[in-house]
Amino acid sequence: MLPEEQVPQIKKQLLEQLDATNLPNKEEVKKSVEGMNAVQLEEFLVQNKLIKSPEGEPQSAPQGSAQPQQCIFCSIVFGDVPSHKIDENKDSIAVLELNPISKGHVIIIPKEHLPDSGKLPSTAFTLAKKIAKKLKSKLKSKDVEIHTSNIFGHEIINVIPMYEGETPNSERQQAKPEELSKLQKLLEVKKKAPILKKPKRKKLKDKKLWLPKRIP
Repeated sequence: MLPEEQVPQIKKQLLEQLDATNLPNKEEVKKSVEGMNAVQLEEFLVQNKLIKSPEGEPQSAPQGSAQPQQCIFCSIVFGDVPSHKIDENKDSIAVLELNPISKGHVIIIPKEHLPDSGKLPSTAFTLAKKIAKKLKSKLKSKDVEIHTSNIFGHEIINVIPMYEGETPNSERQQAKPEELSKLQKLLEVKKKAPILKKPKRKKLKDKKLWLPKRIP
């Protein structure tokens, strides 16, 4: 893993490189880079072939993935990078944003690497609406905005609670780990324990014992 003392300098260099690009979502990408921890940053550098993996070879995608290199969101989906997941369905997962616009900002990540919003599965929007309803109920926000964005070539859906004065373009703030953990406990779907049926006891019928006739 990258030494912690090197992380700020590497981030600074990456941000300077991003400033020199013409990416349409440059500011959003920069915020994502700023919020990465050492593990996530190393993953990002390996994926973009800026450094070699610890084994000295480019990192390969998980089995079943069509991508020769994983993006940071694919890494979250496959569990290679830790996240604060609160829900999922067969096509997408919902995790808390590390650099939220507001408290409870959630991103819906398709499990398949999709670079085009037109290819997002309808189930991803179904999950987004489900999360929006829960955010409004649990966090008492005035409204919840849902919109798509593309970061590192991976299309995602933002679910953003609106309180007082926030907009989808409001400045992002890096969330503290303890805040994310607290929100995760509040919002995550609790897995129901399986109900075990007690086996019915069979009543034994009284059976008459057969005895041979006594011979005098």
